[in-house]
Amino acid sequence: MQRIKIVVFACFLLVALAGVFSQRHALACEAVGFKGYEQVAPNVFVSPSVENIEEALRSIIDGRQRVDATFGEMIATPKIVIVGNKAEASNFGANSTATAYYTPMGTCIILGPKGQNVDVAAHELVHAEVGQRVGWLNHWLEIPVWFNEGVALIVDHRKPFLIENIDISQEAIDSVKQLKTGREFFGGTNTHENYVASRMAVNNFEPLQLYQKLERVRNGESFGSVFEM
Repeated sequence: MQRIKIVVFACFLLVALAGVFSQRHALACEAVGFKGYEQVAPNVFVSPSVENIEEALRSIIDGRQRVDATFGEMIATPKIVIVGNKAEASNFGANSTATAYYTPMGTCIILGPKGQNVDVAAHELVHAEVGQRVGWLNHWLEIPVWFNEGVALIVDHRKPFLIENIDISQEAIDSVKQLKTGREFFGGTNTHENYVASRMAVNNFEPLQLYQKLERVRNGESFGSVFEM
């Protein structure tokens, strides 16, 4: 019996350690206040290497206003970390543009040197709002990556993602809906195509219905039955 207990404990410990390792970057983001980053606004931390703090903050303010105007007033207050270079972004497991991490504690956003503009800020804030509206577990179990990216691209006005600049087949749009994980969506050579296909997949969606529908998912309805996409 004692040996069984030891084996069970060892298995539990391995699972726990694996979970911590897989979430190490999200945990680093949550602990940013202890890493020499300055808090310059509520939940906003900036690296000493960032040269134009006011411009970076303005992009966040403008991004939030764009989300409010498109979907309705935001309730999410994600932690946002602004870094000044690629090396600092990589310390958080992020790219030079932006990365959002979801945890039971909330969303943590890394804004890299290429992402300190209203388009990227608005994009990442939508991710935070979707996570806040459905809750961490439902976000993980119910919200498809393609939908999460598609609605975020509604407020992302970078030229490659504007409807008038997208030329993609219905087959590609249907295919992106079959991708089940972030690894499938972001890990291959078709990442850009996946983004634009996601944008087209939500093209007929009414943005002002987003929060109401996410609330239904939070209350137990499936994504498929609510959004019918």
